[in-house]
Amino acid sequence: HLMKINFLLLTLFVGLLCTVGCKSRTETPATPVEEVVDSVKSDSVVVDSVPAVAETPIPKKADEFFDDFAFAFMKKPRFQRSRIVFPLEHIVDGKRFEIQKSAWKYDRMYSAGETYTLIFDSAKGAGMAKDTSVSRVVVEELNLPHHRIKSYLFLRENAEWRLTQLKEEKMERSENSDFYAFYQRFSTDEEYQREHIAQQLSFSTFDEDNFKRIEGFISASQWPDFAPELPKNKLTNVLYGQTFKNTNLRVLSISSLSSGLTSTLTFRRRNGKWMLTRLDN
Repeated sequence: HLMKINFLLLTLFVGLLCTVGCKSRTETPATPVEEVVDSVKSDSVVVDSVPAVAETPIPKKADEFFDDFAFAFMKKPRFQRSRIVFPLEHIVDGKRFEIQKSAWKYDRMYSAGETYTLIFDSAKGAGMAKDTSVSRVVVEELNLPHHRIKSYLFLRENAEWRLTQLKEEKMERSENSDFYAFYQRFSTDEEYQREHIAQQLSFSTFDEDNFKRIEGFISASQWPDFAPELPKNKLTNVLYGQTFKNTNLRVLSISSLSSGLTSTLTFRRRNGKWMLTRLDN
């Protein structure tokens, strides 16, 4: 009788295992969450590790102004790759190469930094950023310590902006190289900086109490008290069409991507010497 009871218990146990196993094999499994990774490669982060539907569609009006397009281009990996003409022409010191679509690395451009800068040679030039007729824009990234410049050429065709060329070359080849070389030393050499600030520096700032702009002057010795943090290693510049034909004026805008605050420095060249003549905070 004991053997019979043991046999019955064993039969029930096996039956129970079969029931559980069979149920697990016949039930519809939960849909696995797959990590969808864009084939675009990145040097620093996993690119676009979310389903494609998570990337918000870009409204048509984003192509109206280059700045709106550029923000989406830098922030959305899949959108970026869709707006590049492949194979992308890549010119390095005069030698031509091609970047295939499969080899493209997601590029944050200047959105990866804390600040970005713009350089103009007139107040009118600054207004070109809001000119809807602009169809050619060059974004420059300057590596000041290595005297190198990387240029991104964007063209707007059929109402859509696209990256059409990358170029890397020595900073000296830029038509704005004289000012770039000056700025590099101005931002890193305190004594040189003091020698290139006007004794009476035009100054304006925003009064948060009455919401009005205050205009006046500060002395060169007061400059450190009001000066913004100057980028020392990298500069960015967006060429909306400005050609820097005005060789004696440069307006440098320094903007914080996190706070949205902007400072504008006006430099004038007198007798071959660049001088800081105005600061707007």
